[in-house]
Amino acid sequence: MKGPLTRKISASGADSCYVRQVDIANQELEILIKRSRRKTMVLYVSPNMPVELRVPMKCPWLEIDAFLESRLRWIEQARKELANVPVVEKPRFVDGSVHRYLGSDYPLVLIRGKPNLVEQIRDAIVVRCTKPESESLVARHINQWYRSQANELFPTRIENCLKLFSQPIPYRKMTTRKMKARWGSCSRDGEICLNSMLVQMPTAAIDFVIAHELCHLRHFAHNKSFYRLLSSVMPDWREHEKLLG
Repeated sequence: MKGPLTRKISASGADSCYVRQVDIANQELEILIKRSRRKTMVLYVSPNMPVELRVPMKCPWLEIDAFLESRLRWIEQARKELANVPVVEKPRFVDGSVHRYLGSDYPLVLIRGKPNLVEQIRDAIVVRCTKPESESLVARHINQWYRSQANELFPTRIENCLKLFSQPIPYRKMTTRKMKARWGSCSRDGEICLNSMLVQMPTAAIDFVIAHELCHLRHFAHNKSFYRLLSSVMPDWREHEKLLG
């Protein structure tokens, strides 16, 4: 692995951060190396972000170099794939910015006042708060509202989906939380966790995610039995799934 020696750029408490240059496909690339209290080395490649390698506090540099050397081709391939992925802009939380609720897009109408209030009225989502110019505050109110709407709507959708099954499903309870990479999950004890942001999607998409998780309570793996059950309760599940895209 070619390039100059690693340079230290920061240190905070037990953590320290370094930059090392490597040669990938005849191009110099800077790798951000972070030492922290962890047991393994792991690489993170993200769009428009430095490649990051996280390593244990006392990991020798020889091991770090060997790990990086073995992953150079993987880093190159990952960066090529990510280059073709469209960048999703972060949502804005300003007056007029558009947000989705139950499959429809609504502009925000921000009002200064008390008490705090978020509601969908006619063709808009109205947010009343003390500092409507603060995007972080408006975002917090919007996300709280999504979760409250999810907690109100999802139990009814679950009851409707349960009626689709010819045999009882060992469903016990539902929880909601905001998740970055999943619409839903379930546990073997009958609990379903749904992404509160799912309330942005059409009802058909919500029902697909719920039916998917209910089927997992019978068949935990994505095997033939799972898809046979899903197809029996929701024959058009593939069309519903596309609504999540």
